[in-house]
Amino acid sequence: MTHVSTKTLTRRRVLPVGGTGTLWAARPSYGIFEFRGGRLRIEVEDPAEVLFPTDCGLSLLAALNNEDAPDMCGVNALDLGSGSGLYAVAMLAAGADRVTALDINAAFAGQATANVANNGLDVGRLTCVTADLTEYAPAEKFDLVITNPPHLPYDPGYSADNGLETALVAGRNGRMMYDAVVARIDDLLAPGGRLFMAHSSLADVPRTIAELSGRGYEWRTLEICDMDIPLLAYAEHKEAMLCNLSRQRAEGSAEFEGERFTVHALEFRRPVDAE
Repeated sequence: MTHVSTKTLTRRRVLPVGGTGTLWAARPSYGIFEFRGGRLRIEVEDPAEVLFPTDCGLSLLAALNNEDAPDMCGVNALDLGSGSGLYAVAMLAAGADRVTALDINAAFAGQATANVANNGLDVGRLTCVTADLTEYAPAEKFDLVITNPPHLPYDPGYSADNGLETALVAGRNGRMMYDAVVARIDDLLAPGGRLFMAHSSLADVPRTIAELSGRGYEWRTLEICDMDIPLLAYAEHKEAMLCNLSRQRAEGSAEFEGERFTVHALEFRRPVDAE
């Protein structure tokens, strides 16, 4: 198995401190981005229920908006943890034949469908499923899976039962969703299919790479994006969040400096001879 070197191919993008230079052309209620020659708009009605996509999520699309990125025309794709439908909109606009949008938060379906329709795309090519990934049983495997898992550590001091927490917080070490994706990816991805993941440096990037490459997946880093840790939603509990992240860094499972971290746009390819 030949693995692609991250040192020779990786592009690095640094977003200025404080959000200036953000990947979004945004106003408070919506954001606009360009992808594969199209100009697309994402709107979120209630950010407390469905998270407005952050630069962390958008960085993966920025990495895929390049000449060497795989063609999406005709693919059957899974948008895993769909939220606002950001990835579903982008993939359908890029020519995907079908997109299944999966999220545990029931509030997502109406918002994702509205964003697909509002961009003039065929809603009939979108299927929204509300389910936990651990229980999801697709009727067929996908050519492409794309995901931006939640990556912040849980703490009872800032725990909340809403869509915001579902989108951002993932267990004690922020890896709950990454671990679920690794555990289920063979059930989701067809042989030769690709997984595209926005992987936070706060949640042990090397562990995910080691686990999937150890199972024969080829991988490469498309781009690394340096940005602010998304603490705005947790401004009241910023010190507690940073304390938890510092604990993870001491344990060797998080990398960040001050309030800056990196998002790694990763591509994994399942072996074509996989059963």
